[in-house]
Amino acid sequence: MNILQSFLEIIFFIIAIVICFYLPGKFLLVKLRLRLNSPGDLFPPFIIGIMLFTLISYIFSWLKLEIIILPLLLVTDIFVIKSKKWFPHSIEKRHLIPIFIVFILAFIFSLSMLTSGIYGDTIKYGRDDLWHLALINELKANFPPDNPGFAGVPLRGYHFFYNFILAKISNIFSVSPLSLYFHFFPLFIAILWGLGVYELMYTWSKKISIALWAVFLTMFGGSFAFILFLRGHGGLSLDSAFGIQQPATALINPPFAISIIIVISALFIMHQYIESKKSAWLVPLSIFIGLATMFKVYAGIILVGGFILFSAIEVIHKRNYLILVSLFVSGIFFVVTYGIFRDPSSTLIFAPLWAPHSVLTDNMPWYGYAEKMYTYTKLSVIKGIVETELYALYVFLFGNLGTRLIGLLLLPVLILKEHKTPSFFALTVLIMTLISILTPLFFIQSGKVFEIIQMAWYFLFFISLFAAFGFHALFNFGYSKILKIVLFAIVLILTLPSAYENYKGYFAYFRSQGAQLSDPYFKAMQFLSSERNYKDTVLEIPDKNISATKRDLMSWYGWSSPAIVAFGNKRGYLNNEYIDFAGVDIAPRIDFVRKIILLNKMFTSNALEYTDLQKEVKRGLKEYKISFIYSPYPLSALDAISNVDKVFENQVATIYKVDVK
Repeated sequence: MNILQSFLEIIFFIIAIVICFYLPGKFLLVKLRLRLNSPGDLFPPFIIGIMLFTLISYIFSWLKLEIIILPLLLVTDIFVIKSKKWFPHSIEKRHLIPIFIVFILAFIFSLSMLTSGIYGDTIKYGRDDLWHLALINELKANFPPDNPGFAGVPLRGYHFFYNFILAKISNIFSVSPLSLYFHFFPLFIAILWGLGVYELMYTWSKKISIALWAVFLTMFGGSFAFILFLRGHGGLSLDSAFGIQQPATALINPPFAISIIIVISALFIMHQYIESKKSAWLVPLSIFIGLATMFKVYAGIILVGGFILFSAIEVIHKRNYLILVSLFVSGIFFVVTYGIFRDPSSTLIFAPLWAPHSVLTDNMPWYGYAEKMYTYTKLSVIKGIVETELYALYVFLFGNLGTRLIGLLLLPVLILKEHKTPSFFALTVLIMTLISILTPLFFIQSGKVFEIIQMAWYFLFFISLFAAFGFHALFNFGYSKILKIVLFAIVLILTLPSAYENYKGYFAYFRSQGAQLSDPYFKAMQFLSSERNYKDTVLEIPDKNISATKRDLMSWYGWSSPAIVAFGNKRGYLNNEYIDFAGVDIAPRIDFVRKIILLNKMFTSNALEYTDLQKEVKRGLKEYKISFIYSPYPLSALDAISNVDKVFENQVATIYKVDVK
């Protein structure tokens, strides 16, 4: 990608976020007569606009009227510009430096993604990046989406709204999915994360220091895993040794990152609703609660659960029955989004304290958890069982909390000092905090069994908000500035090891050579991308060293990836998507790949078996609507099939085009 093209994409992206997000967000706020003071008016219009854009795009994608999306947005933009209420208030002088600090922290935070992607002729990416890029390509061309790695199988059981937004922006403004995914959206989300936390916490506490501590802790908070390292237990991750990944890696999981923005926004709107008593705030809140699950299922569980309890308290104690209308509307949004694409087979399975057990078993084997539990259980030593379980819970919770624990311990001091009981809003945040930790502590899920630990990532986020109050109290005591500086340095030193390990890896990754776009593999991908259109299906053949046995082919499939979908912009016939989706039957596809390999090995034979197998392959190519066959080596048997032609060949790939008519 040349410099001019990169510059144009940046310009188009800025135009996109103004036209599609900011101005529509302002439009809704203006129509509802909801006014915000600085700095609280910087963040909400963007995220409200994102949710409106998602909802509008979702509706018109079902109606096959995507062409209407941009004109409709432009009409709302013109309205809000004419109203002269679209420009944000000037930032008060006391917020200028703090917001500048927020932007610096956001940029550092975004380096986890900015250090990958395309730079010149080099591309760097991770395994999960391929899945997201493949899904973006699918959503650019098709709605409702199929599984990009299993052509023809409807996608069920995945929260794809983040990928959906990127796909629509890419289509409307012709910005590369690679630029959007690796660079533009990560930086945009990081800025929204920082601004959102700052505005939420300042609005809640009226303290700049609390807001800044919250931004820092939600982005760079760390665990006490370094203590294990100092005690000589090497080989453990400073990030996740106690079972929960710390926030420095958040942007690498895009659905989680954008769901945090949604959580921040929902909390901000709830706070505005509680303080202002304006029922109009329930309109955007209903949209946020209803759509959240399709951005990230775990965020949906937390927000929906928290909002139900929030509504119950409003009805019981305040006799506010209007909140039930909001609950009903959000329920409709939930049903027509997640309800349509959910996996009916997905369930929660009761498995109390599985995460603490895993930490002691896998990362702290010297403790001898399994042996102790076996002995205590065998001898019915109840006290020993209870003590061991409590120790596991203690290690899991306090180990992951890290320096956030200091802030939590100082919270009572702040409460006693100010003689205030926790507010209704604080209670709401606490409810969500409990949902975010109790669910993954006591349940696993079907499918990707232990993925539910991601729900605990939200626990660390909520705890960081509370801990920020405690750190404000710590540095508000009347001791000398020198002592405060020393304490501040100690807090940083104890907090940052988890983030340091990750950022050291990011920079090392950035300095690594990566893959070259001029390499033969990417030349083959560029050829595929230029041929026909996305809806053509590519069948990938494994390397020569993979034998035509079900066992070997299953092993190959397990190591395969949706790279062809991501870079070749074609649907895959059989590509591992790293998730076990409902309704995906791998066996017949594995068997068909096996037949092609066997046919190629039998090419020199004139036996009747070869003729029959050739007919089966021809029939399968038509039945499965295969348009291209990608092989790491030439397949002589395909040259003998009349409707198959070799169209590309280099050192690493041979591509055949199939005439499926």
